[in-house]
Amino acid sequence: MFENRRTAERFARSEHIVLYPGDCMELLRSMPDESLQLVVTSPPYNIGKEYERRLKLEVYLEQQAEVIRECVRCLASRGSICWQVGNYVDNGAIIPLDTVLYPIFTELGLRMRNRIIWHFEHGLHCSRRFSGRYETIIWFTKSDDYTFNLDPVRVPQKYPGKKYFKGPKAGQYSCNPIAVN
Repeated sequence: MFENRRTAERFARSEHIVLYPGDCMELLRSMPDESLQLVVTSPPYNIGKEYERRLKLEVYLEQQAEVIRECVRCLASRGSICWQVGNYVDNGAIIPLDTVLYPIFTELGLRMRNRIIWHFEHGLHCSRRFSGRYETIIWFTKSDDYTFNLDPVRVPQKYPGKKYFKGPKAGQYSCNPIAVN
């Protein structure tokens, strides 16, 4: 879909894809209202990596709320926000960030469409609990009239050509022949 389009580092309405390598608030404040169709981000998880300073959870949530407010201001009425987060660990206790960020999105009038779990095989190894091998992508829209195109993101069937073997649909395909959702 975007194979012949370049990726820009600065916002302009004429750009289709912008990857901004800097402070997101600087970028967002420069953008007009309702100028984005899609926001995809993986903000710092507040776990003390080299690119972030670990904050108290309340301060972190206030910081995230400020960014989320700006994203919502910039989001078009048919637009979506996909926010990828992990877990915050406080003295060995896990706090799923998507659950504490959810109220911020809903208070701004956004509607959750999916909670997508990304599972992976790598990461830190825990010794006093199971290792976290997933992150969550929470997808919100600004309205019920939003843009969503399922066909371009379908994946191949695990059992292509599988058909019902009995009943009123016997012989018919038991799944979407294009690919799975």
